[in-house]
Amino acid sequence: MGVRYRVQRTYQLTGSGPAALGWLEEGEIPFTASTLQVEGTGQRVRVRSREIHSRTTADGELLGRLLHPEDAAAVTAGSTLVDLPPS
Repeated sequence: MGVRYRVQRTYQLTGSGPAALGWLEEGEIPFTASTLQVEGTGQRVRVRSREIHSRTTADGELLGRLLHPEDAAAVTAGSTLVDLPPS
């Protein structure tokens, strides 16, 4: 099963940089750095780490992700981040 992370909002986290809060609908994103892509555009997004808070709801797991500053502009509310295609 691949990753499907639907972004609810983006923001700046003081001392840590750009972040996204969203629903992990499928799969699992590691706590450490990983690379995903924006569904529809294929823009690659480096995810630096997972924020400490998370909770599970009927919509999936709500969790925060710290984004690489150079890639953050590609992620907006409503974006969906998915796995990279197999190489």
